[in-house]
Amino acid sequence: MIRKIFILGCIFFLAYFLRFWELGGNPPSLDWDEASLGYNAYSILTTGRDEYGSFMPLSFRSFGDYKPPLYTYLTVFPVWLFGLNEFSTRFISAFFGSLSVVIGYLLIRKLFPGQAFWRYALFTFLFALSPWHIQFSRVAFEANLSVFFFLTGVYFFLGSRTQKHFFLASLLSFATSLYAYHSPRLMIPLFLVGLFILFRNQMRISWRWFISAVAIFLLLISPIFTDIGKSTSARFGSVTILNDNELLKSSIGKQEEDRVNNDVLGSLMHNRRIVYAKAMLGGYLDHFNFDFLFLTGDAAFRHHAFGMGMLYLWEFPFLVFGVLVLLGKLRHNQNVQLLFLWFLVSPISSSITKATPHAVRSLLFIPTHEIFITFGIVWVLTKLAWKKNIFPLAVPALFFFFLLNIYYYLHMYWVHTPVEYSQEWQYGYKQVVQEVTKLEQNFKKIIVTYRYDQPYIYFLFYKKVDPFWYQQNWKEETIGRFTRKFGKYEFRNLDWREDRNEKNVLFVSIPNHPDEIPDDTDGIVHTVYFLNGKVAMRIVAR
Repeated sequence: MIRKIFILGCIFFLAYFLRFWELGGNPPSLDWDEASLGYNAYSILTTGRDEYGSFMPLSFRSFGDYKPPLYTYLTVFPVWLFGLNEFSTRFISAFFGSLSVVIGYLLIRKLFPGQAFWRYALFTFLFALSPWHIQFSRVAFEANLSVFFFLTGVYFFLGSRTQKHFFLASLLSFATSLYAYHSPRLMIPLFLVGLFILFRNQMRISWRWFISAVAIFLLLISPIFTDIGKSTSARFGSVTILNDNELLKSSIGKQEEDRVNNDVLGSLMHNRRIVYAKAMLGGYLDHFNFDFLFLTGDAAFRHHAFGMGMLYLWEFPFLVFGVLVLLGKLRHNQNVQLLFLWFLVSPISSSITKATPHAVRSLLFIPTHEIFITFGIVWVLTKLAWKKNIFPLAVPALFFFFLLNIYYYLHMYWVHTPVEYSQEWQYGYKQVVQEVTKLEQNFKKIIVTYRYDQPYIYFLFYKKVDPFWYQQNWKEETIGRFTRKFGKYEFRNLDWREDRNEKNVLFVSIPNHPDEIPDDTDGIVHTVYFLNGKVAMRIVAR
């Protein structure tokens, strides 16, 4: 028992270390969503209102994307404890990311009871080392919070077969996950329907208890369909392929040709519903793509380490073996059926969006991959154990490749990713705010270009602008897609042909844009560089 506790303790410490070490410094900067979450938590802490003055909102307006509320409210505590900074903003993600590894261990024991301890420890170890999970446990992404509550929900659901009060705890956990991120709002209801169908004959609870628990669940999530309905609609409308006019242009042209040619069948085949269905199926299958999983990750560089996919390359054969092994158990094992249900519904939310595959929207995928890989490793080791002449050579070779791949990931994440991808993290704003703050008293106005991703939120965050003051001084008419104003600060796209005539003004500009300040202009007082040495922004005085 002591040995098992020691092994688990080492694994949990590893998970904690990989998620908390230099948390405020890598990734090298907060992205705009992180800065918004942090500042709104600071605003709630000091005033009880968000940046726009809404009292204890159930969705945070932010940049018009209406963020779910859970992460912001939980971040109030670390902001109170550590102050408003990068570490406190990311703390909740790292904390619950670490706890997810713990609940993952409890879940695998519940999902596959009666297995040897080392198999449970192996899964937990793989989960702790998961590049996909580490990536999002080290940034303030709300999706990572939803993973923890989803895992907790599955754990309690499995426990409800013997202890009926666990059923309510399960639904409460699932409900909490819906307040953490948008994607589970589609995936979890589908998953729950599947669970109720799969386990309809094993749920040892009365209909009265079942209906009462479901009623409480529906009551808790009802704000999603009222106040948060606007947030879900706003977010859904901005990312869904159903609003992608480019997708329909080709089919509309083909339908016109079919009508001219009286081709009824052709017109049906180019119907927008068929077009959407094909796009959704393609988006769904994208999440099983080898390149996405093992080589390159998705198109957003903030979602993976430089030169890495979402999983380790060495895991590929074991993932395949694990899927095949568990497929063999699918017919007679309801817990395996639950696993495949989870595996198959996880990408659905992401599949109806424009950018697929998408590592964040399919984040609930992660534990299923690690479970399959665990069973694949167990199967291979079991087979090799019977090959007495191969086992002593094969196992060290596999272990060497395993260590090499993990070292490669850690090296790329800590050494090269910050340098190669600093621009993706809006690096430079902290340095710009520090320099502008030193100079602002000498100028009547500061104009900051809007072409580099929501600049106003960085000034609110790093200057720690008093939320009460900001709530009183922002005006609706000053807020557009690319405009903000408060105090002497103005955030908008620069047009140097006009702006060059301004006097007693400090500008913040980006390079290599025809409407921004030229590289050879007079009055440059400071230049900020990305970590790869390229110019990020310039501060220019007129």
